[in-house]
Amino acid sequence: MKPVKRVAVIHDLCGVGKAALTNIMPVLSVMGIEACPIPTMLLSTHTGGFGPPEVVKLPGYIDRCSKHYEKNEIEFHSLFIGYLGTEENIEASIEFIKAQSAINIIVDPIFGDNGKCYSNFNDDYVEKIKGIIPFSTIITPNFTEASLLAGVEYEDSCTEEKIKSICGKLVKLGASSIVITSVPSEYSSLIGMAIYEEHELKLIYKERKNTSYPGTGDIFTSVLIGEMLRETNLYESAIYAHNFVSECIEESMKYDYPTKEGVLVERKLSLLIKIA
Repeated sequence: MKPVKRVAVIHDLCGVGKAALTNIMPVLSVMGIEACPIPTMLLSTHTGGFGPPEVVKLPGYIDRCSKHYEKNEIEFHSLFIGYLGTEENIEASIEFIKAQSAINIIVDPIFGDNGKCYSNFNDDYVEKIKGIIPFSTIITPNFTEASLLAGVEYEDSCTEEKIKSICGKLVKLGASSIVITSVPSEYSSLIGMAIYEEHELKLIYKERKNTSYPGTGDIFTSVLIGEMLRETNLYESAIYAHNFVSECIEESMKYDYPTKEGVLVERKLSLLIKIA
């Protein structure tokens, strides 16, 4: 039996900017996981600060990959579904899930931040992405995405009761376990993470950094998946991922370079290595 676990990653691929597959693949690899990319589109850079990127869309590619893998009896230990971007990719990802027997289906429903959808998404897309939630084992939205999916008004501060309410609404959509990142606190100096599993909510807060970088959510979910494949529970895996992202941000803040280029994840990858 092959000694390395395998994860299929349905996500976009950016050439420059340290986001999406550019972050995900090295993180999973250094954690001893085989990352198998299934790009939803190719971009010269990510979309946050470099101007309009060169984009190549890949309609039908997810479906063709799924059929090829099924023909060759290729299976995965986990599926990581990230940036989809189109209704076709949402539907194809659902069919991909149905064709697999993976234990964990992790969905990062990427479509917004800072209280609103990204410019290329709208309420219709939010409704469509809800269709994949019942097929997930874990969803990892940021607070904006969680609020929009739950149909509640976004606020810059949040109480524990509101987080519980949001998680309850996500469960009604079909979510099983939930990890919400970038959760605002009642105190402006703090930023947190909510972990909801088996009707139990746990909140973890840290000091808010003055600087933000693109791609940290992709790193977070990658580390979460890698650690869970080491048979660590969800709560401890989320803490491990949260701490690693903080390490990357703190390292990157030591250097004067444009934040649009993302965190210096390469300088911290060694922290993820565990000797078997």
